[in-house]
Amino acid sequence: MFKPLSLYIGLRYTAAKRKNNFISFISFVSIGGIALGVMTMIVVLSVMNGFQKEVAEKSTEMAFHNQVMSDTGKLSDWQRLLDLPEKIPNVIGAAPFVKSQGLVNADGDMKPVLIFGVDGAYEGAVSNVNDAVKTIEEGAWKAADFTLLQEGEFGIILGKSLATDFRVTIGDYVSLVTSDINVTVVGASPRLKRFKVVGLYEAGLYDYEKSHVFVHLEDAARLAKLPKGDVSGIRLKLENPMRAHDTALAVQRYLGFDNDLTVYTWIDQFSAIYKMIEIEKITMFIIMSLIVAVAVFNVVSMLVMVVTEKRSEIAILRTLGMRPRSIMFIFMVQGTFIGFFGALIGIVLGVLIASNVQPIVHFVENLLGKTIFEPSVYPVSEIPSLILAGDVFLVSGIAFILASLATLYPAWKAARTQPAEALRYE
Repeated sequence: MFKPLSLYIGLRYTAAKRKNNFISFISFVSIGGIALGVMTMIVVLSVMNGFQKEVAEKSTEMAFHNQVMSDTGKLSDWQRLLDLPEKIPNVIGAAPFVKSQGLVNADGDMKPVLIFGVDGAYEGAVSNVNDAVKTIEEGAWKAADFTLLQEGEFGIILGKSLATDFRVTIGDYVSLVTSDINVTVVGASPRLKRFKVVGLYEAGLYDYEKSHVFVHLEDAARLAKLPKGDVSGIRLKLENPMRAHDTALAVQRYLGFDNDLTVYTWIDQFSAIYKMIEIEKITMFIIMSLIVAVAVFNVVSMLVMVVTEKRSEIAILRTLGMRPRSIMFIFMVQGTFIGFFGALIGIVLGVLIASNVQPIVHFVENLLGKTIFEPSVYPVSEIPSLILAGDVFLVSGIAFILASLATLYPAWKAARTQPAEALRYE
């Protein structure tokens, strides 16, 4: 019968004007601290979610979805694998490729790269980079594709970021250096071939643009010293890249497990980035939780002071027959209300900021005249944000539970108040 009364008194205490202004100040600080913590965690988690989503989308746009490779490093009868789109559900394209590692040399400036040999006749079926290629015709930039690469002409397509670093453009020459050694009468030297820049591509992934160059399939095979007609493997495009693992297993079953062919997924290639983002997300969540923890300590301090201020009133309630459990509930209502109100404010502000994080960043950059988000450091060109309802509920739930737990000690202390002792000097 006392629970509704305890709730009523607890809400009255929460809304009542304090005799001690410092207690009111601590109450506002507690609410503000919880709101700040919830807001910050929602924004941070939303940005990290956005990073994961952007990396996944960019990765599946520019990189392979699945690829079939031989354990020997070369694939001879690759033509038979081009019908995989007709045999395996979710596979919608297939194309051969040659892959090797090397260095790009432009006027003495050298950078390590992955050299991909592609055939323009097939590549459009598997790679979105094919649609991101541009060249210069009649003095103007025009859209192009991998058909710019012709066998024996030794043309090369560079990422825009890499071309900018080298200060080269269409028509300039660069050299590819591989780890293979040429042995001549004058000694041994790295294998080197001069290529003409025929196109540039813009992938939106800074690291990808700086580390991937494209040449014709046969030119890459010669550079890698593969036998005539051999390739490194077959790249597969999937209708749903998120089912890469299931599709890889289906392809492997079709090809058989008793051979030297292995199917890889795009997730294998970018697993390091995913793990890094996941670790950063967890770390930032823990760090931001400290803000809520500090606010929770303020709740404890505030309630202890309220209990001290209300000792005589608690004693009167006890004298009238209110049970200790009901006294506890009065002060638990106060702390819980602070946690609820702080979490609610934090949710509103957090969702509002997370929904407009990019305009806010642009405003701050223009205000300071400095670039806060450097694309050369991060794998995407803008700060992404993805608000997940699960994260919002998790963060607000944690704040609410911590604030509720923080009420236990002050409420227990209030319940132990002895009426005779409290009223002795009143």
